[in-house]
Amino acid sequence: MDQNRDISSWIQTIDREQAMEWIMEEYGESLKRFIFTYTKNRAQTDDIFQEVLLTVYRKIETYQGKASFKNWLYQVTANKCKDYLRSPIHRLITWKDQIKEKSDAQTPEQSYLQDEQKQIVIEAILNLPIKYREVLILQYYKEFSIQEISDTLKVNPSTIKTRIMRAKEKLKTELKGEFIYE
Repeated sequence: MDQNRDISSWIQTIDREQAMEWIMEEYGESLKRFIFTYTKNRAQTDDIFQEVLLTVYRKIETYQGKASFKNWLYQVTANKCKDYLRSPIHRLITWKDQIKEKSDAQTPEQSYLQDEQKQIVIEAILNLPIKYREVLILQYYKEFSIQEISDTLKVNPSTIKTRIMRAKEKLKTELKGEFIYE
C-alpha cells in the first residue's frame, strides 16, 4: 500500500509528459500484448494502445494509490478493449497476423515444432470467449494474482477462480489434452 502511495505522490510531482514516458517504458509492450489478446489484430492493438495512453494522460491525476498502479493501468486498458469489442468496427476486422516467438538455443527442427505448438495453444486461447481468455492472460502471462484480476475486472474472486477452471477445461477439450501442463 505504501508503494502505491509513493507512486501516486511521485506521479503528482512530475509533469504528465514525464509520467507518460515512464509508463510507456515500464508498461508499453506489456499493455500492447494484453490488448492484442482482446483484438487479435496488430493495427487495432496500436489504435487501442493510443486510446489507452490518451485516457491515462487525461486521467493520471485520478490515480490515488488505493490499488497498485499496474492494476489501475490494466483496468483502464481492459475497459478500452471491452469498449472496442462492443463497437461495430470490431465485427468488420479480421485477424490475419500471427504471434511468433523464436528460441535461439534449439535446432531449427526443435524451434519449428515448439513454435508450432505455441501457435496452436495461443490460437486456442484466443478462440476462447473473452471472459475466459482475459483471466488466463492476466494470470499466466501477466502474473496477476486472483485478487488483482478480481480488482481489474471488477468481478468476485470466486468467479475468477471458476472462470480459470472452466477456461482450462475448454482448452483441454480444444487441444485434446495436448500441450496443457499445470
